[in-house]
Amino acid sequence: MEETIELRELIEIVWKGKAIIAICTIVCMLLAGVASWFVLEEKYESKAVVQVASTVQDTGIMANYVSTEFTPMIYAQRIQNKQIMQQALQDAGIKIKFNEKNLVTTTDADPTKNIVELRYTSNSAKEAQQQLQILMDATKQKMNESVQQTLQQLESTYKIEAESLSKEISSNIEQYNQIIRENNLPKILILQTIINSEIVLNITEEQAATLSNVNGDLQKQLLQLQIQIQTKSEEYRNILTNYQSIKTELDSFKPDPFIRIIAEPSLAEGVSSPNKLLNLAIGLVVGVMLGLGIVFFREYWKKSAI
Repeated sequence: MEETIELRELIEIVWKGKAIIAICTIVCMLLAGVASWFVLEEKYESKAVVQVASTVQDTGIMANYVSTEFTPMIYAQRIQNKQIMQQALQDAGIKIKFNEKNLVTTTDADPTKNIVELRYTSNSAKEAQQQLQILMDATKQKMNESVQQTLQQLESTYKIEAESLSKEISSNIEQYNQIIRENNLPKILILQTIINSEIVLNITEEQAATLSNVNGDLQKQLLQLQIQIQTKSEEYRNILTNYQSIKTELDSFKPDPFIRIIAEPSLAEGVSSPNKLLNLAIGLVVGVMLGLGIVFFREYWKKSAI
């Protein structure tokens, strides 16, 4: 009975203050409406879906470098790079500042899908679609350049190593031949080399048989030089193979197989923000809560003053 009385009193308080609640609700909804229709800038959203996977094509020796670059996480980070994306927009003749808050990237929870979802907002539907396409193209180009730069550095490293080994081999062969000449050993023992092409010919069986007749420290020195020449020659061939492989793959490398556009940037059919109906609903709730707060505070003030 006591609870019923309290509930009845609450209803009576609300009913007495219905005018205040109505006024607060109307005012809040009007403010929300004015803000939604006349104050807040309308935004349009373009969506796209991209698949980033490094395993779609066998890339041989450069597989490790491709796999570390072409991942959904790297793609999401690169497309959020403010400096690069700003430059891409400027190069396209778009004079706006890139705001990373306008671009939302979401990677799929399933790592096997390698999916990146993109959402970009701008002042018009066409601008949103156009600018998102520019950002996607710039990201693909940057990832391509990153891999190419890494491969160029690797190519340069292999080239330097090959040149260094070539000089070592030539020096060892010259030293070997010098010993042969200084000690008046059979000329058949002289190793032949074409220095310009860095092609080393291995010692023949006949040369090895003649060398076996040389005794003492001289034989030991010649054998050590021969082993060094053979070892360095094998290293040189391996490095030269890697160098030629990198050079060939670098010339033909394209990012297209690794970045696939699943869904092209969409053209928004309507405004994405502000959500006018949602704002009005929020204004309604806020107005009712504010009105109730004022009504109950007024009642409390009256009772406390008695």
